[in-house]
Amino acid sequence: MKRNYKQILPEISSLLLDVDGVLTDGHVYFTEDGKARRKLFTKDSFAIQLAIKNGLRIGIITGGSASGLVEAFKALGMVDIYVNASDKLDAFQDFVSIYELNPKTIAYMGDDLPDYSVMQRVGLAACPADASPYIRERVNYISPQNGGAGAVRDFIEQWLRVKGFLDKPGDWTW
Repeated sequence: MKRNYKQILPEISSLLLDVDGVLTDGHVYFTEDGKARRKLFTKDSFAIQLAIKNGLRIGIITGGSASGLVEAFKALGMVDIYVNASDKLDAFQDFVSIYELNPKTIAYMGDDLPDYSVMQRVGLAACPADASPYIRERVNYISPQNGGAGAVRDFIEQWLRVKGFLDKPGDWTW
């Protein structure tokens, strides 16, 4: 029997995120000189910093280059950033190995088929509201928010609530 995400959240110590469609809205904009640009949702960024401050290890696994975003992720406190990960499972296994983690203590939020191999191995699989139907049918949790519009914030706030960190407003600083 599939466990409800609320039963699993207390066991989660790490969160891995896809980029396009999860941290961004999935749109890629190109400048006149051909550089790709994406936008991050400020409320997702704040939640990431707050969660890291409270002990949640957060990393990125993306098949894309995430050009221009790697430095932004580092500025948020992320250390584990896998870009150009043509096989996301390889990056996931590297992450597990480095920290000697039990995969059941890891959550993963993705939105499309390349994310599924990792989602099958983690303790909690999540996706934004606008994820592909195939993914939505197979995760523990579907955020009511779209990718790039608060899905990450929604998930992190639930983790912070379960861990009791939302009861400490004095700690809600950048």
